[in-house]
Amino acid sequence: MSLIDNDLLSIQEARILLEHAAESVETLESLPMSLVEDFLVQLREGLYQNAHTYADLAFDESDYGNPQEEAQLTEWVLTDLLDDVRAQTPVQEIVWDTKSAAVYLSKGVVVSLLPDWLAVPTMISQLLHAVRSKSPIVFLVRARVHESCCRVMADVLSIAQSCHYPKEALGFLHTCCSEGEKWVCSQSCVSVIIDSRENTGEQPYDAYGKDVYYASLGNNPVFVESTADIEACAQEIVLGKSFCYGMLPGVEQSIVVEATVDKQLQTALRQNGCYFLDDKEAQRLGELLFMPDGKTYPELIAKSAEDLARRANIAIPAHTKVLIVRKPYVSEQSFFSKAKYGPVLSYYVEENWRYACEKCIELILNSGHGNALSIFSNNPEVIQQFILKKPVGRVLVNVSTALGSIGSHTELPKTLTITGWDRATTSALGVTYGDFIRKRQVGVGKDMYQHALIEQASSGNDTPLTVTADSLSKKDCVAQEHCAESIDWFSGLLESMRDN
Repeated sequence: MSLIDNDLLSIQEARILLEHAAESVETLESLPMSLVEDFLVQLREGLYQNAHTYADLAFDESDYGNPQEEAQLTEWVLTDLLDDVRAQTPVQEIVWDTKSAAVYLSKGVVVSLLPDWLAVPTMISQLLHAVRSKSPIVFLVRARVHESCCRVMADVLSIAQSCHYPKEALGFLHTCCSEGEKWVCSQSCVSVIIDSRENTGEQPYDAYGKDVYYASLGNNPVFVESTADIEACAQEIVLGKSFCYGMLPGVEQSIVVEATVDKQLQTALRQNGCYFLDDKEAQRLGELLFMPDGKTYPELIAKSAEDLARRANIAIPAHTKVLIVRKPYVSEQSFFSKAKYGPVLSYYVEENWRYACEKCIELILNSGHGNALSIFSNNPEVIQQFILKKPVGRVLVNVSTALGSIGSHTELPKTLTITGWDRATTSALGVTYGDFIRKRQVGVGKDMYQHALIEQASSGNDTPLTVTADSLSKKDCVAQEHCAESIDWFSGLLESMRDN
């Protein structure tokens, strides 16, 4: 019987992957943007038709989520998100930014540690950002979803070959091992690390000198104020929390409602598929979901409300989508006050919006890292206070935190990688195209000739630019005359100093 050291094999494969990725940086810089655009179009056509196949493979392998809705999410990534990415300013093109010029360049090699749920749509979304920004990317996937992501990468590489896109810029670590992952993330040639594994701050790699983004679901509260459209609010909350069984990035975790509309909201939530648990049912559900230290049992992540209720021996109406637990206060000892990895919401009632404001801050600080907050209200003053005073990366108004944060029901940048305001080195808005690139400013003189020179440089026209008096404005001519007078004066000063 032969023994295989997977840790050594993983490090060896990781070293080769990273060498290829680093070498591909110059190759990508020389690629014409037309080839990149063609590759993105071919990715859309090639992967879109397999979205349901990928979702079924991921579900069979991980036993997480809803394959039909995960397929819809993958299709959204390959349509709406891709359109959003392609509309961004391309790299290596000189563009005017207010009064000066600028050029956007790739940051370099990107390493992505994918989550165990929604791994395929997350992987594809980050791939699209990397390709458009001409950034090499290496994906690290754990065993739970490894084979399904491996299938996606095989299709991606096949499309890349047909489009003459460098396959060395698209890395995937086939030998699953923590040693190999740690080695990759610790290398100095890596510029960006995207960690989507809910590791609560654990960092088994050297992040010095890198842009590191920690993605998470977040402990995201929803406040329902007395002037809100209650029916629309209930529909939006249930849609966001039930989609993919409560595993969308930035998904809502709790509801804080003003007392005057409490009963009305409960009725609307029940009509939209929610079930309110009594104290004994809530206790059974808590014992089922959480370990003694408060962590969620991995096998109970991303399960349907009906499945969770059956396991906890709770009788619920058919077609229930979300389970709701009433809580009087926020507590570190209450696991329901923290992020919940499934279709479960906690529910708090406050006398007025000011107390609700304090409750939302308690929830945000109790668990999670300020990913998102949603407010349903038609009161401008209340909306303003929530926007200004909440320690979150994004505030959603009359929109679900889940569907709003990813840019589906809002005009926010589209992404499936949501970070909190204190959990990223450079961005609190989630990982988007802008986090794969860096900006270089270009300063130019104030006369029209200098502007024309930069415009010609940005167009790729290498014909030398000639200056005539007719091509300069009166203001430019005066400026040049003033400059010449200054030079003559300075030359005279130097001459007098030499004479002395």
